[in-house]
Amino acid sequence: MRKILVNKGRMYYATIRVLNKFAHVFAGNPELNEAQQQLIDGMGEINLEEEVLAVDNTGLTTSKDELRAEFTLCLLKMATGLKAYATTQKDTKFFVKVNYQLSDLNRLPDPTLLNTGSMLFKLANPMREKLVRFFLTDDDLTRVEKMLVDFEAAFSDKRVAITVSKSSNVRVLDVFRSKDKLLKEVIDILVAPYQYPNPDFFREYTNARIIVGYTGRGKSKPDQEPPAEGEK
Repeated sequence: MRKILVNKGRMYYATIRVLNKFAHVFAGNPELNEAQQQLIDGMGEINLEEEVLAVDNTGLTTSKDELRAEFTLCLLKMATGLKAYATTQKDTKFFVKVNYQLSDLNRLPDPTLLNTGSMLFKLANPMREKLVRFFLTDDDLTRVEKMLVDFEAAFSDKRVAITVSKSSNVRVLDVFRSKDKLLKEVIDILVAPYQYPNPDFFREYTNARIIVGYTGRGKSKPDQEPPAEGEK
């Protein structure tokens, strides 16, 4: 059972990564945006109920620890610039959204740190010129964009090494079932029309929805529809 959940977790993260990458494509689709956030929130719920198996208790090797530290400092600089901008605009809601201290970022588990970085980058990217006065340059944002990819790749294998305690087992299974249903009955259906105007998005999404290796014998791929349960 744990092997199935681990590999479903890989599929969920891969799917979220593709949706984040092509978020600009479906920016005008509120239902798909809402479903994407529900999927991200679901992974946050799972992370609260799971224990990552790793020698150093972070899911990262020494080199990956160093990458996380560098990534965290990049996010801190970006958050600092965004907070300064929000202050000049007297935008309290925006300030609250980007109000991260180093201690806040250090406490975040890897997937949540990645999603936080993605959120901050999406806020900063469209207003690069406005952030220059707060010493947040194009080079800084380009570096963050690259590190989002590097950091995700660095811990992708470790982050899904999950063991579920007896007390949280039922809760975790319920969340997995809920996310399977969300993918199959909502997100898959809403993404399908994009195969015509944006085949790259649809292809990457479909590939991400493949559960790799849960049987130990390679990929499990349907004839037409992306799998929701990973059992066929």
